[in-house]
Amino acid sequence: MCFGLHFLVDTMPHFVGRIIIVSFIFILAYLNQTHSGKFILFARNFYPLFFLSFFYAETGYLKNIILNDNLDSYFAGIDQAIWGFQPSLQFSKAMSQGWFNELMNISYFSYYAITVVICIALYRSNKQLSYKPIFIVVFSFYMYYIIFDVFPVTGPQYYFDTMAKEPTPPYFFGKIMRYLLLEYEKPTGAFPSSHVGLALILSYVSFKNKKSMFYYSLPFVIGICFATVYLKAHYAIDVLGAVVTAPIFIIISGSVYNKLLLLNTAFKQNL
Repeated sequence: MCFGLHFLVDTMPHFVGRIIIVSFIFILAYLNQTHSGKFILFARNFYPLFFLSFFYAETGYLKNIILNDNLDSYFAGIDQAIWGFQPSLQFSKAMSQGWFNELMNISYFSYYAITVVICIALYRSNKQLSYKPIFIVVFSFYMYYIIFDVFPVTGPQYYFDTMAKEPTPPYFFGKIMRYLLLEYEKPTGAFPSSHVGLALILSYVSFKNKKSMFYYSLPFVIGICFATVYLKAHYAIDVLGAVVTAPIFIIISGSVYNKLLLLNTAFKQNL
């Protein structure tokens, strides 16, 4: 944000927001030392997860600091070159049945649920063993956000300007997702698909640490891979980008966690 300050408008609310967040972290660290309990411990381990929606929205504010123009024309061109058509436009036309539309919206919506449910399930199962997988999930989120700031791609729903022209889906989750996409989704974060990438990462950490959650969530993870394109949130190439980046982010975040753990241990030994 400071790097591209001269490109931004209304910067003060964003600085104030960061000051509040940093102050909250210091207060939480102090409370953890002086009044440690189950609630404080839970808050200490999960507060980065609760800030994800805030920083995702920030990517829409910061995405054109480095590149002034969005890169959608290139990514739409890649899809066209690979498939000979636009999968994000043709998928919903080929499968326009109401029941399939609802299935895709349920899958897309499940992304928010499985992120929280899997992390909490890991934490409740074994607090000590949950720290690393939860760190991998959260750290991977923020790595995707950095990419969104560097490579601004808004996605088919904005590039092709389709959302406002389409009829409202007939069923419950379709109506919910249409409302969320129209009212709260920002034109940002298309490549690579963080929905698919994080769904795959969540599958990995649940398989490694709590296999029952892996099997419960697997149908939704598979559905998310298709729903992101069906609902025009992503180009098909975004899904492929997520498949490539997910294992890379798992390796990077796991390595960072191990190094931070070693630094923490060395620091405590030197006290």
